[in-house]
Amino acid sequence: MSEMEAPGEPAAKLQVGSFKVADAARTDSADMAFVLDQLAQRPAVQTLKAWALEQLAPKAGETAVDVGSGTGEDVVAFADLGLRAIGVEPSAGLREEAVRRAPSGKAEFVDGLADKLPLDDESVDVVRCERVLQHVEDPAGAVREMARVLRPGGRIVLIDTDWQTAIVHPADPDVLQRMVDGFLSEAANPYSGRQLRGQLVDAGLEITGESAATWLEPQSCARQGFLSMMHVRSRQSGVITAAEADAFVKGITEAADRGAFHMSLTMYAVSAVKAPVA
Repeated sequence: MSEMEAPGEPAAKLQVGSFKVADAARTDSADMAFVLDQLAQRPAVQTLKAWALEQLAPKAGETAVDVGSGTGEDVVAFADLGLRAIGVEPSAGLREEAVRRAPSGKAEFVDGLADKLPLDDESVDVVRCERVLQHVEDPAGAVREMARVLRPGGRIVLIDTDWQTAIVHPADPDVLQRMVDGFLSEAANPYSGRQLRGQLVDAGLEITGESAATWLEPQSCARQGFLSMMHVRSRQSGVITAAEADAFVKGITEAADRGAFHMSLTMYAVSAVKAPVA
């Protein structure tokens, strides 16, 4: 577990754990929901959500599934369009939060894993999976599972981050590299973004579109958010020293004070279709 300052609340500390499936049962769901809510506000995330909906072209009466549905807003969006909308989520706490937020009877939320979906073969018209495969130990198997449940002619969109695209300035190159390497070594599948197209092709699906969006952190995030989590975790794990952590924080916060801080991270999205039976 590591600390993240809540945006807009510099004194508040948030204990942020792992989003790995194996850790879902012991990670605080309220904290997870808070993080998901903050990320959902990023313009890059909103851009790819809109692109995904356009590519999926959901139609009233169809069945749509969001794999790793989190707090459920994308499931509700499908339901609002007149689809049978199902969210598959392994965290019981997040499922409870999704049910709390969703209008009564508007959507379904079920327990399940990305690589073992509780759905019949060829029973779904639309599948979306956003920022989930980076947390899955066998992402290729999960994509094959999504292909299994798609009906012929069914559409799918995968959205995920490639954490090696993270750029931070200013920072000591050696310290930053050790921080990044430590983070990547802890992640289940940190290079997920670059793998999406190949995983869909290998699952027998036909690619229909590709997109990408880079999120740019505001100057306030030099003091809070991901970087706060990253440097604290790196210090706690011994990847960097306390002095190096302090110097890192001083450098980026001083840069932010004059509007010169930079952090960016790129996400990728790929859409595909399951070929109709000839």
